[in-house]
Amino acid sequence: MSSTSSLLRQDAARANDRCDVLIIGAGPAGSAAARILSREGVDVVLVDQRTFPRDKVCGDGLISDSLHALSVLGLDQDVRREAWYGSELRLYSPDGTHVSLHGEFACLPRERLDAILLDAAVAAGARFVHGAGRTPLLDGGRVVGASVTAERVERPIRARVTILAAGANLTTLKAFGVPGPMKPEAVAGRAYFQAPATLGSEIEHLVIAYQRDWCPGYGWIFPAPGRRFNIGVGLFGATATRGGLHQFFDFFCRTFPPATRLLAGATCVRPFRGAPVRSGLEQSSFGRPGLLAVGESVATTYSATGEGIGKAMESGILAAEMAIDALRGERPIDRLEDHYREEFTRRFMGRYRAYRVAQRWACRPLILNFLARRANAGKYVQEELEALVAERGGATLFSASGLLKALFR
Repeated sequence: MSSTSSLLRQDAARANDRCDVLIIGAGPAGSAAARILSREGVDVVLVDQRTFPRDKVCGDGLISDSLHALSVLGLDQDVRREAWYGSELRLYSPDGTHVSLHGEFACLPRERLDAILLDAAVAAGARFVHGAGRTPLLDGGRVVGASVTAERVERPIRARVTILAAGANLTTLKAFGVPGPMKPEAVAGRAYFQAPATLGSEIEHLVIAYQRDWCPGYGWIFPAPGRRFNIGVGLFGATATRGGLHQFFDFFCRTFPPATRLLAGATCVRPFRGAPVRSGLEQSSFGRPGLLAVGESVATTYSATGEGIGKAMESGILAAEMAIDALRGERPIDRLEDHYREEFTRRFMGRYRAYRVAQRWACRPLILNFLARRANAGKYVQEELEALVAERGGATLFSASGLLKALFR
């Protein structure tokens, strides 16, 4: 049992009515923020309506930004001891051509990853309350905490700074006055399968496969520890709003040869589940006076890939660092939301633009087929794709000039 579980009742009972920072949501963004704050001696109350460990619909893939954030949190070795690690991502175009991209990749089910992050926040000093932060407390137009329901008792918890890490929960976002697109920009789902040793050894890499009739959606096969595989699908943009996630999953499992071979001998150990995804950062609010929104609450998941764990943690880390400065009087607390938004967009907006452009190009199967063939024929496309995944660049590939370069390099 997670060490957090034994703390739920006693922490709910002893959580006082005031703290420096109240965090609503104990996923990667909220727990990352809580750990950074608590390590600096900030009084933190962390609230989540779910008990941990808990299942979470996700691809479970950890790429460069996730691994960097875990290092900042001092948890990279904890995750490394449990996760599957690899150095190859195979990207399949709709015609079946695959490209091998090299880098550092890991997979760990969110049930374990999120428990590790939450336990680390509690170990650093955060007080975890099993409850729901339903409505904000207001002083004029400023958020000064939230009304929290824990063990069927509603109580106000006042805070100098409140951090909203409620994921794609639109009811909570509306309640806290965080505007933005109310419809999810993507949907994704996955199931877990246990493979025998003879089949499990065939896939020692990440797999992402685009399917012609579902572009820019794709299917994935991600290895997990112990020959378990996370197999799922994601739909983006217009394809996300037309439905059919289950149909896409069935189609992918029946028609994509690596999935068909793997599933022929594997056992389903957790059935398919889907969930909405807030992605792309477009038209999103980073909060309001007294409130900072982090993770999927501000739609930090990348377009085109649906990768969200890394940017969720990075947004939580940044919000925590800025809150520490404000609590110390090193930046005006009344302008905290503005400074957080400005710094996040300065650091990362170029990446979001690149992935939005990539998603538009990925709607065209012929373009994906062309890029896969050119990646295998020369170095330019492969290097650009690897740079895009590793956040070292890659933004120019999905442009007229980039495609022209792909013809000759």
